[in-house]
Amino acid sequence: MSSKHVDEKGEKILPFQMDCLPEFVLTKSEKELNETIERRVESLQELRTVLQKNQTTSGIDFHNDLMVQFLRRNKYRIRQTVKNIQNFVSLNRKESWLFKSIPDDCFTSKPATNCVLLLPKRCPDGCTLILSQCGKWNPDELSFEYLMQLIMMLFTQLLRDPMTQINGFKLIHDFRETTFQQLKYATPYNMYLFCHTAFNCLPGRYKEIHFINESFVLKALWMILKPFLSQKIKSRIYFHSSTEELFDYFPRSVIPVEYGGELSDSDLKDWIRNSNEDFKQYVIEGRPNYY
Repeated sequence: MSSKHVDEKGEKILPFQMDCLPEFVLTKSEKELNETIERRVESLQELRTVLQKNQTTSGIDFHNDLMVQFLRRNKYRIRQTVKNIQNFVSLNRKESWLFKSIPDDCFTSKPATNCVLLLPKRCPDGCTLILSQCGKWNPDELSFEYLMQLIMMLFTQLLRDPMTQINGFKLIHDFRETTFQQLKYATPYNMYLFCHTAFNCLPGRYKEIHFINESFVLKALWMILKPFLSQKIKSRIYFHSSTEELFDYFPRSVIPVEYGGELSDSDLKDWIRNSNEDFKQYVIEGRPNYY
């Protein structure tokens, strides 16, 4: 691997956009997620049979790649996988508005769409890294409904990437310049919907969640969020008094320069915009992986 993909500690840094699984990821999928070729084939057959007999999911011809997302999320435990898919299908039916693209012109006319950034480099362990700059979300410019649709689209599309399915996400939430303008949307139901969608419905693996630039908004938000979070998720949440503390967890090469990192080209706006356009073809049955 070329030196541009090696950080200051000599760790290999991979780009977000890839077209194959490295050997260390294949090993991780077997050791951490209990995945082998034989088990994947057997589990898909068993899962499809169970889902067709289930009242919530019967009649839906799920794509194999979508079912593998859920199997990986649940480490090939069939019972938990079925429950996860049931939650996902129920969310689709109850909150169908979530599964829609936002208008394309939002990306050129509404700067608030830039409040969620997909960073172009992965963590050394292969995790996909997302940065949200909460203070840049202006609800008068980009409605809460559009924001939720943007986030749902982003995570649903990212989960078509096998690297992200296996390695998971690491999230950084920056609360600099947040005000009552954002806090007024942190109602108990909105926060429940956000947590339920992320942790009970989508087949994502959330490895770390970091909060920086604490404000009164974050303090209030945390009090609302806590009851909706499992102990497992709470144990993966980190509050930082200084952005410098991020570098206890991340190499500087994957963090934007504005936070003290070395990343100058710090997001993939075109990928998000193109994915939003592609999301118009979303179907509950699922779509193929990117590779």
